Amino acid sequence: MNINKTRIFNPQRYLFALQPGDEFYIAASLTEDDIQRLRHYGINPDGKSKIPIPRRSATIANADGRWIVHRDQPKEERMFVRTYHLVSWHGDDIYGSYVQHRMCYPRELVPPTELAFVVEDGVLYSPLMTNTEAEMSTVKAAMNIVLEMVGHCEVWTADKAPALPPVKQYGVPWEILRAGTRDEDVLKDYIKKTVERKPKAQQVEIHNRHEHLWKMKPEFCVMGTQNFFGYVVYGFPKLNLYIFESNGINNATYAFRGNWEQASRLTKMEVLSGGLQEARVYHTEHWGDHVSHLVAGFAKEVA
Repeated sequence: MNINKTRIFNPQRYLFALQPGDEFYIAASLTEDDIQRLRHYGINPDGKSKIPIPRRSATIANADGRWIVHRDQPKEERMFVRTYHLVSWHGDDIYGSYVQHRMCYPRELVPPTELAFVVEDGVLYSPLMTNTEAEMSTVKAAMNIVLEMVGHCEVWTADKAPALPPVKQYGVPWEILRAGTRDEDVLKDYIKKTVERKPKAQQVEIHNRHEHLWKMKPEFCVMGTQNFFGYVVYGFPKLNLYIFESNGINNATYAFRGNWEQASRLTKMEVLSGGLQEARVYHTEHWGDHVSHLVAGFAKEVA
């Protein structure tokens, strides 16, 4: 059955031809227009299995997870960074930020599914799946991801697939840049692309944070791809320090101690789980001072 929808809610209605325990793929035969749309999600027809870059609801949930708001529980105080844009009497643009505290319902993060997809012989494949009740949420996620990216999909049993696509992601979702003039231009272009849909005031705030970290002279930068799209890691290997900075306005900066290559193999949930980082610096009006003190502390340790 060819599914042509923007989103599905009950995946079981499309699995009626399968027996319990049958294995299958969520697949889509691709046109040239489909292939161009997939490039927007970081998936190329090169046979490499990749997690789609988060763009809209389905791919964002796959890469970043989603929040469940518990409206039946008492509210709690939460901090938000707000940005503003003012125009002076002389016509000059003035950008800035401030911290706002609000009472909000508690929320719980549903971990990302981190499904990787691959293109082989003009067909987009999900990982191999099994027709069981326990896997229905993953099947639903896979269908909605493909529908978001290309607008259509099918359920293919393993015998219909012309080749066995990879079921795991083997690549590392990072691109390493060595510090230097050319790489600074590449980094600025990368950040520009990841924030281009954000309000202008937020773009200025995010650019200022990256500029602050770049001026601290890291030995290299690592740009996130796939499910890490929008993250930049600033590496200070002589200090044994690696700073993860996101392109979100209400987020935090994470500092890790240890081997970069080991850190690069961690999943996003492992990186941001809250239990592995050496420090976490929230995005407040004092963020720059706190990050500077953090780096200075690491430098003092090795002095």
